[in-house]
Amino acid sequence: MKDNIALIGFMGSGKTTIGRILAKYLDMKFIDIDKMISVREKKTIPEIFDEKGEQYFRKLEREIVFEESLNNNIVIATGGGVIIDNENIKNLKETSFIVYLDCTIECIYERVKNSKSRPLLNVEDMFEKIKELYQKRELLYKISSDFSVKIDMDSNMYDTAEKIKKAYIES
Repeated sequence: MKDNIALIGFMGSGKTTIGRILAKYLDMKFIDIDKMISVREKKTIPEIFDEKGEQYFRKLEREIVFEESLNNNIVIATGGGVIIDNENIKNLKETSFIVYLDCTIECIYERVKNSKSRPLLNVEDMFEKIKELYQKRELLYKISSDFSVKIDMDSNMYDTAEKIKKAYIES
C-alpha cells in the first residue's frame, strides 16, 4: 500500500470536500495544493493567474506537489490541471494511490457556474470551455489513476469517500 492518497479530477469534481472526509476516515493529514499555492504567494489563484500567468502557477504547483509527495500519511487534493505536467504525475505515482474523481460535465458545470475563483473558466461560454478542457484532460486523468470513481449530481460525498477508503486499503 502506498503512503498517500492523491485525488485528481476536473475542477469542481469534489477533490477538496471528499479529501477532507477521506482524511478523517483514515486518520490522515489533508492538504489542498491550490490552497498551499495561495498561502505561499499570499494571493488568490485568480490574482496569481492575472499577475504572473498560468505558467508561473504551474511552476508553483509542480514545486508543491514535489514537496508534499515526499511526506507520508496524507490525502492530497490536487488542482484540476495537475495532470498536464508529467513531473507531477511521476512524483505522485511514486508515493500515492491516485484516485480519479470522474465527474460528469453537467455536474461540474452546476458546481462551478457561479464561481469567480476559477480563472480558466472566466469566459463567456463556461459550459463550452468546461467541455473543451475536460476533453483535453480526460485521458490523462484515466491513465494517471490507480482507481476511479464516478461522480454525478446524485453522488454522496461520504459514500464516495468510503469507496475510496476501501479501494485504498485493498491496494
